[in-house]
Amino acid sequence: MSRAFVKEDSDQPEHLPDRPLSQHPNYMTPDGYKSMQAQLQQCEQEISALRSGDEWAENTRLPALERDLRYCRARLKSAQVIEHAAGAAAKVRFGCTVHFVDEQDLQHCFRIVGEDEANIAQGRLSWTSPLASALLGRELGDVVRWQRPAGDLDIEITAID
Repeated sequence: MSRAFVKEDSDQPEHLPDRPLSQHPNYMTPDGYKSMQAQLQQCEQEISALRSGDEWAENTRLPALERDLRYCRARLKSAQVIEHAAGAAAKVRFGCTVHFVDEQDLQHCFRIVGEDEANIAQGRLSWTSPLASALLGRELGDVVRWQRPAGDLDIEITAID
């Protein structure tokens, strides 16, 4: 049937496909788990408010909120919360903060976190990223080759918290 004969302005909100779930283990820091719980609660509150309010707003915003709600529930259900011991670590591992210097003597600092927590602007790096993969398991003073699309870069680990 031609799309010309399909009613476009249905009274029912559209159903959006689910957000893709990673094939990797769902490691989270305790802060990341709390943040995901807060996102879930926010979605639930917004859905409740929309359902008791304006029908147009419900039809336009509700599908995205319901999709996000399903995503948060799935991620919380599969979460493996990993505590990070305070203090200096012997090796780079999940949850730690890594300080390193690159070939141009630029200092960098990233905390290795879960996929849903990652935010480069805030210094949080997903454990599945190429940089984190290069750093995990390494020790203080190790020189690591970071393979990047822009070209390989040697970095030296200067501190592990």
